[in-house]
Amino acid sequence: MGEMLATHHGVQFENLVKPSQGECRVVGRVCCDSTGKMNASSVVLEGSLDVSYGKRVSVDLRALDKYALFPGQIVAFEGTNPSGRKFIPTKILDPVPLKKKVITSDKPVTIFGACGPYSSQDSLSYEPLADLLTKVKEELPDVLILLGPFVDVKHPQVEKCDVGEMTLEELFESQIRHIQQNIPDSTHLVIVPSQRDAACNFVYPQPPPDLKISSPTVTFAADPCVLEVNGVSLAMTSSDVLFHLSSEEISHPPGSDRMGRLAGHLLHQQTFYPLHPSSEDVNIDYPHFIKHAFFESKPNILLIPSDLRYFVKNVQDTVVINPGKLAKGSGTYFKLYVKGSEQITNSTFVNIVKI
Repeated sequence: MGEMLATHHGVQFENLVKPSQGECRVVGRVCCDSTGKMNASSVVLEGSLDVSYGKRVSVDLRALDKYALFPGQIVAFEGTNPSGRKFIPTKILDPVPLKKKVITSDKPVTIFGACGPYSSQDSLSYEPLADLLTKVKEELPDVLILLGPFVDVKHPQVEKCDVGEMTLEELFESQIRHIQQNIPDSTHLVIVPSQRDAACNFVYPQPPPDLKISSPTVTFAADPCVLEVNGVSLAMTSSDVLFHLSSEEISHPPGSDRMGRLAGHLLHQQTFYPLHPSSEDVNIDYPHFIKHAFFESKPNILLIPSDLRYFVKNVQDTVVINPGKLAKGSGTYFKLYVKGSEQITNSTFVNIVKI
């Protein structure tokens, strides 16, 4: 990312611990200098190995008019470092924009989608899921996207292994078969796992579920993943990155569009999960993360379900959807209609619907 920023701005970054009375530019990873949540007084910048030998410098944010920072963020500052021990930024350089994904089809498409859990906390009857499948039968969408968890490790009965005669793996597979058998043949089913799925690998990125189900109308995807539907690119992850970022980000001044800003961090950092260190709920496999968790281009639609309140926003010309959770509170899912125009934000209609 540092090299991309240097090329984009046509600058050369300097060693961030080198004393400098004049304006200089540095790049590095935002870190916290203490345990606990980062605040404006505990921000440090960790430089790259090739330019700054991995050294860190304290950052004094008081000269900045505005900022939004979180641990793990790759950021480029312009400012001074009189002593070599504290960098005083006066400007944050713009992030590198993702190249735009061009829509290759003008055929309209209708997509329904939801995120688990799919069963209320007092039973494993999966009633919210049954209600959703009824809607799918009635309205016949082209695609149904379901993100886990399907067998939630935080469900009281799953925690006690009180799931009847079946194993957790058998319960998971039976639910997927039930979904497949109760949607129209014309609807393509996409299954994305979650790290909270008791029968799936607890790792991020997460491979597709390994089930003995083979059908041309069913796709088992990884988490995260980018799918193309009629020329429209949909990027999605079941990890609650919005909630995790919201717990760690510091920003100034207050009062701006917080949800849009949090979603924008993913596009600015060009990755599905820019927070480092990650939440304790996310077990990152970094060699696979580097290969599978970065954006190659700007997605037309970004699906990032969260425990935070549902929303639909235009963020940097990407339609960002947080559909909420199907079995949380009154339960919500989304209906998406894309006409296929090149200007995706003007040709996409999204409804968040209570189940």
